Amino acid sequence: MSKGATVDAIEDNHHLADGATILAGLRLASVGVWRWRLSDGRLERTNNIEAAAKAPPEAFSGALASLGRDVHPDDAARVQAAIERTLATGDPYRVVYRAAPREGRDTVWLEACGGLIHDPRDGVVLTGVRQDVTERVRGEQELASRLRQQKAIERLGSFALKEARFQTILERAVETAADVLGAPLTKILQFADSADHLVLKAGTGWRAGLVGVAAVGVDAQSQAGYTLTSPTPVIVRDLLAETRFSGPQLLHDHGVRSGMSVVIPGPGPGPRPFGVIGVHDTVLRDFTEADAEFLVSMVNIVANAARQQAAHEQRHLLLREMAHRAGNMLQLVSTIANQTFAAGADMGVARHSFSARLGSLARANYLVAQGGWTSTRVVTMLSETLEPFHGRIDFKGRDILLPPDLCFDLGLIVHELATNSVKYGALSEEDGRISVVWKLRRAGKSAEEGDDEGDGEGDDEGDCFSLVWEDLSPNAGTSSHSSGFGSRLLRALIERKWDGKITTSHANGYRFEMEMRVPQE
Repeated sequence: MSKGATVDAIEDNHHLADGATILAGLRLASVGVWRWRLSDGRLERTNNIEAAAKAPPEAFSGALASLGRDVHPDDAARVQAAIERTLATGDPYRVVYRAAPREGRDTVWLEACGGLIHDPRDGVVLTGVRQDVTERVRGEQELASRLRQQKAIERLGSFALKEARFQTILERAVETAADVLGAPLTKILQFADSADHLVLKAGTGWRAGLVGVAAVGVDAQSQAGYTLTSPTPVIVRDLLAETRFSGPQLLHDHGVRSGMSVVIPGPGPGPRPFGVIGVHDTVLRDFTEADAEFLVSMVNIVANAARQQAAHEQRHLLLREMAHRAGNMLQLVSTIANQTFAAGADMGVARHSFSARLGSLARANYLVAQGGWTSTRVVTMLSETLEPFHGRIDFKGRDILLPPDLCFDLGLIVHELATNSVKYGALSEEDGRISVVWKLRRAGKSAEEGDDEGDGEGDDEGDCFSLVWEDLSPNAGTSSHSSGFGSRLLRALIERKWDGKITTSHANGYRFEMEMRVPQE
């Protein structure tokens, strides 16, 4: 060290020997200083001790007990024990604790350091400093929380790779979320095939008997329904004050106040989601962006497990169905050929009809087989089958799923309806249009209630699928729809095979309505 530097250091120490200089520096650093005389119990302190603890002015009197009154009740015993050890052993103490809670103030963390000194004038004195370390503690807590979340994601990911049972993975996921986030209520909701509700597939904290049975709606009034349309996590500070949605009855019945939810992507290539994962608390709570990122990471694991589960089921079903479908397909082709080329039929017209029907059959078979003969999206089947009339048919209905057999036959049905319209109805006209509306009515509900949300418990009676085909062309209302192979095929598929019902009207064009019971898979 140079001579000049040594002189400067000596001069600095000379100035620091002045107590006023030291106290000024401590005040600027928001550090409060106190000393307690053991002889008479008198407490001396700097005038910034209240500010250092974010306490109101004059919160501390001249007694040591006044310092203790600003300690959080849950931390008071720990702080008292630290001071008593110093008094007993003479060793310095250092303790971090929370200040006493005050209305309208966030949690304040304080650090106190002190020890015994021998003052020539006052004898033995307990002295120390106290400062606000809230930001430091929050940073440490955030780091510890992120590390814990990262380890939990690693464990869940490893578990999901090894576990073959999908339901077990869902249960582990909600248990992990509850443990890491300290949430008393967690859930995974699965999007129902009927697309009008979500089912509680796994969860923690819910009343007995609800998991696997309870359902919530998908409309924007429920948190789950709102989440389905949100590209980012949905965080709720206070459900009672929430303006974006009211929340389903399931949450209100359990006293939920705060929560967070994220959509789970579906296993298929389309936009249909698998469902929603959510965590909820019964007290007001601020979920952080880090918490939301943790939940998104969990969603990725669950979504990947759902894709693996779907792929496994498709492979199993495909092997089982191949032989069965081959025989049925040949029988159906034979029936179509025999009816199309019946005695007296015009061969040119018959060949054209036969080719069109085979094409429709092939498209339906491709769409259902593409999904491994699992449940198929109705909107996909209809749009693909009626692709030649793109832009002239108006579709309206939920993104529901139907069993593969039923969806396959649906492709043949709408093909026959479109063929009839090309001959006699709107599709034979340059600007003619067709309306196709469908719905899946949950068992136990009337036709008017078919699109209502489900917020209670399901049943096992089965659902009803209905479809209305409306052709408003005047010609469609005067043409015959009751004879010919197309009509016989519709009756054979709807009434005899699926025990359904057909209703037609010619009052204003042509209206065809069918209703069929959906088999339980």
